[in-house]
Amino acid sequence: SALRNVDNVSTISRSMMNKAREKGVAAEKILFFLFFPNWSEEKILFFPNWSEVARFQDVNDADVTALRQQLGLSEGKKIVLYSGNIGEKQGLEKVIDAAERLRDRPLIFAIVGQGGGKARLENMARERGLPNIKFLPLQPYDVLPALLKMGDCHLVVQKRGAADAVLPSKLTNILAVGGNAVITAEPHTELGQLCARYPGIAVCVEPESTDALVDGISQALAMPKNNTTAREYAERTLNKENVLRQFIADIRG
Repeated sequence: SALRNVDNVSTISRSMMNKAREKGVAAEKILFFLFFPNWSEEKILFFPNWSEVARFQDVNDADVTALRQQLGLSEGKKIVLYSGNIGEKQGLEKVIDAAERLRDRPLIFAIVGQGGGKARLENMARERGLPNIKFLPLQPYDVLPALLKMGDCHLVVQKRGAADAVLPSKLTNILAVGGNAVITAEPHTELGQLCARYPGIAVCVEPESTDALVDGISQALAMPKNNTTAREYAERTLNKENVLRQFIADIRG
């Protein structure tokens, strides 16, 4: 394997690290871009997906209100937010199913983004006559902090198996803003282990289950809107400046 001939192999998850070993990469060559900083084995360097934490924590309430009005999202209703790619990997059909189950509650399901699966989801919502779903285009990066702050519940939805070796980058900013996320992931995956290691950081539910997703949304909406566990984890672990400073120090030895 060509991987054996390089000086180092970098990974962003424990599962990817194990796959590199299976392909014959020596343990001392593996740089693990670690999401769980308390783990320590062989030559592992902590280098997670980061967030510009201060930018996502210093959000003006007036900006949130203005964006909500601009997007046409009714006041007096809680927002269940999905922001990101709308493709096949996510399995967002279950979000449509959940919105149908919860259609009598004062909620707006805001699906923000673009992707190959968007038209099909819009048709599903239209055919079922669901007024509690609003599809919105991808928003500019400069309004992302206000958009995430607006959400009362954040959906990090993936199909079964998709989360095994992947840590969605969107989660870092959700945590930074102190959002309450519902994550669909199996217990053995990176996301499942994150939720187990840091109780209260998010609600982890079974993938591809409408019942589980509905229950998870209800749990998240019952939590205080400012998730201090998520915010503190982001401050401690995901802050861009700290991550880069530590990684450079580790590389230099």
